[in-house]
This record gives sequence, structure tokens and C-alpha cells, in this order.
Amino acid sequence: MAYRWVILIFGMLAYTTSYFARSNYTGIAKFVSADLGLDKSMLGAMGSVFFYAYALAQMPWGVSSDRWGSRKVVGLAIFFTSATLFGFATSASYNQLLFWRIMNGVAAAGVYVVMAGALSRWFSPAERGLSQTAFGASGAVGEGVANLIVPYVAINIASGWRQSTDIMAAAVALIGIACVVFLRSAPQGHQATERRPFDRSMLTNMQLWGFILVYSGFIVSLRIFGPWLAFYAADIYISRGMPLGQAVIAAGVLSMLYLLGRVIGVPAVGFISDRLVERGISRNTLAIGFVLLTAVLFELLPMGIKSTTILGILFFLMGVSMNLYPLITAALSETFGPQKTSSVMGFLNTFAQLAGATALLLSGFLGIALNSAPGNALEEYRGIWLVGVVGCLFTASVGTVITFLVRGHYKVRTV
Repeated sequence: MAYRWVILIFGMLAYTTSYFARSNYTGIAKFVSADLGLDKSMLGAMGSVFFYAYALAQMPWGVSSDRWGSRKVVGLAIFFTSATLFGFATSASYNQLLFWRIMNGVAAAGVYVVMAGALSRWFSPAERGLSQTAFGASGAVGEGVANLIVPYVAINIASGWRQSTDIMAAAVALIGIACVVFLRSAPQGHQATERRPFDRSMLTNMQLWGFILVYSGFIVSLRIFGPWLAFYAADIYISRGMPLGQAVIAAGVLSMLYLLGRVIGVPAVGFISDRLVERGISRNTLAIGFVLLTAVLFELLPMGIKSTTILGILFFLMGVSMNLYPLITAALSETFGPQKTSSVMGFLNTFAQLAGATALLLSGFLGIALNSAPGNALEEYRGIWLVGVVGCLFTASVGTVITFLVRGHYKVRTV
């Protein structure tokens, strides 16, 4: 079973490609918008169409993985992701950008739920929190590449955002080849597939709906904060008189604090959750606490406008709090079993991603509508962060009520 760490490493590489796909335009958003004349509502729509496609593709990928094995499915998804990134780089109009973002969303959906199921088969409950959170935290690498490496390549190495995207698409294809070679669907002698991975009786399972609500809180916050992160930081620097190119690079550096919080804090909390479960504190309870913390951090975010130090601290804390959705993945695996994890996660993630995509779509419009100082780009973010606050509070509150109603029914599987 020592090979489980190899599975985790290549699963993390796979998730890096998925996270890069969803974030590929955020670090170069200023260049794309300048090239094709896009405003914030159009950029928000680009993010939301990706996630609508991502949401609707969850269930097919999840069921396919549980029925035919995670290795084949994740390899196919990564190669498809590479192809759609090449397509995105050829876009000559806003409509073409939207089309390739939709295709990108379909492709990238085939990694998280697939590998979550594979990891649940390779790791025991005693390591499931750590393995799932380490896997989830690896998305920070893809996001970091999108927000820092791609704009740097676009400015200093390639001849623009299109060529830098092509370079990354080629790198994604290479990762796909490595994953096909090294990944395995399950340990030798263990069941790797399930003939009927999703039972309709699950639709009436209140505990599953509690998981869906809490997980949605994380996804809503990520969909609000992730796409606007680099843009927000760049606008702060631009408001201080920094040229566009320098502002984009400086914003990427500042956003690394968010990614650092994700890389360090998320696996640490996952490890702690493995110990807390043994003491009777469920992963779901811990997750609810972090969704509520995220709502508080959204409220505090405007404080950082005048101080990059405060902003950096808030970015770091948000990197921890809003990326703990793998706690729900681990809890779900322990409730419904490893052989059904990908399929059930596909069902759960469909609802969560639809909620996140809708929140992202609303955020751009609400940011403009609630701007009391037209022409001040920073004022637009107050409406954007408000969507995050409301989304987190609603999902955490309803999720808490459901958790209270089903208390005593949560049973952790030992296999």
C-alpha cells in the first residue's frame, strides 16, 4: 500500500491541470480584456459559463469513473483539457472565448470527483482527511501558475497571452501522459469499479443534502474570490498609480499569500480532522465552522484596501478557510463508501458548482449595480464580496440545521 503516496502525488498533478483550466484567464484577465474590450460583467460571465459546464459534467464523469475505473477517465479528461486550452488561445471574439470556456469546463470536471474516489480506495479513514485535503490543496499550484507564471510568461517570454496559454496547454498534455502511466484505480485485490454506483434512494437522504449545503458554501466563496482575486489586487495597485504590466505582476505576488494559506493550512486542518473524528467531532461540524469564518473574512476584506499587509493576512486566512471542502469529500466517502464516492461526489458537486457559477455570474453585475462611486473600480468589489457573505451565511446556516436534525446518524466507515 506504499504506492498510495504515488497515487496521491499524481492525483495532485492531475488536479493542478483542472485548477489551472478554471483559472487560466484570471492572471491575464487585464490583457484579455484590453485585447477584446471586455468589462467586469463579461469577465464574470466567462467564469460562470465555465462553472455551469463544469457542474453539469460532474455526474457523467463520476459515474464513468466508478463504473470503468479512475485511471482511464482522468487521463481522458486531462487530454481534453489540453485541447480546450489550445482552442481558448485561438479565440478572436468574446463568443469564441465563451465557447472554449464551456468546453474547458466540461473537460476539467473529470478530475476532482474521479480522483476523490480513487483516493478513498487507496487511503484508510485514519488518513482520509489528510489525503483528501492535500489533494484539494494541490489546486493552489494550478491557480498560482495561472495568476503568476502565465502573466510573467506572457510579458517576458512569449509574445502575449495567447502564446503563454499554448505553452501551458502543452505542459498539461505532458501531465496527462504521466498520469496514464502511473495512476491505478485501486490497490491490487481491491474492488476498483461498481456496477450500480448511484442509488436513487440517496436523493432522499437528508445527510447527503446537509453535505451538499455545506460544500456549496465553500464553492460559492471560491467562485466569488478566486476569479476576482488577481483582478482585485491589480486594481489596488493601479489605483496607486502603478502601470498595468507591473500591477499584474505585483498582484500575482500578493495573491501567492492566498495560495500559501491553501498549501500549508488546508492539509494541516485535514490532519487535525483525522484526530478529531476519533474524539467524536465530525468533519462536517469542522467544515461548517470554516464556512462561517469565510463569511467574516469577506466582511473584513475591504479593510485591506489601504494596507497591503492587512490584505496579505486576509488573503492567507481565506486561502485556508474557503478551501476546506475536502473535509466534506472525506465525510461523504466514509458515509457512502469508497466504491460510490466518485458518483455521489458527482451528484453533490453538480448542485454546489451550479450555486457557485450563479454566485459568480451575479457578482459582476451586483458589483456594478451597488457601486456608489462610478469610475472607482475598487468600489465595485463591495457588491462582489457581499455575494460571498450572503452565500456563506445561508449555506452554513441551513447546513447546520440539517446536521442538527440528523445528529446521531453519522457513522464513519472503517474500510
